[in-house]
Amino acid sequence: MVGDVVPGMEELHTAARALLETLDAAGIKLVTAESCTGGFLASLLTDIEGLSHGFDRGFVTYSKSAKQQMLGIDRALIEHSGAVSGPVVRAMAQGSLDRSRGGLALAITGFAGASDPDESEGPGVTYVAAAIPHQSWVYREDFGKRPREDVRNLAAAAALAAGMQAMAWKQAL
Repeated sequence: MVGDVVPGMEELHTAARALLETLDAAGIKLVTAESCTGGFLASLLTDIEGLSHGFDRGFVTYSKSAKQQMLGIDRALIEHSGAVSGPVVRAMAQGSLDRSRGGLALAITGFAGASDPDESEGPGVTYVAAAIPHQSWVYREDFGKRPREDVRNLAAAAALAAGMQAMAWKQAL
């Protein structure tokens, strides 16, 4: 979904603005659920003056228990699939939609640094989900072993791109 070039803050803010403008035109609020990015995506979205009203809320669910408590993700799903997986990121997006006024949810889970020895994925693997009511999309990115900041920026860029793609599909439905 994104290339290998790590986007800087200017590029990330441009992408965030484009998504918020699209959402504003459609009258849709955005909600986020983040793990490895620790609220960075929500911060990018609230940085955009004049459009941040399109952001409803963000959930930072770094731990497995936070994913369960804040987003209602079944412990068995996390144990079976792993916290860094397609099924869990999809559940994060759906859980954030269910617990907000958002019409679009973006979710991120992954390993920005060293991976968990109990997980099957390695460093730099990130899953991103975009969800609208009754539909969701999941993307797997492998950014490789890089500095945490690079993985964070790449994951945020992937989520913003997934949001734009979801809005295009929503308008086509």
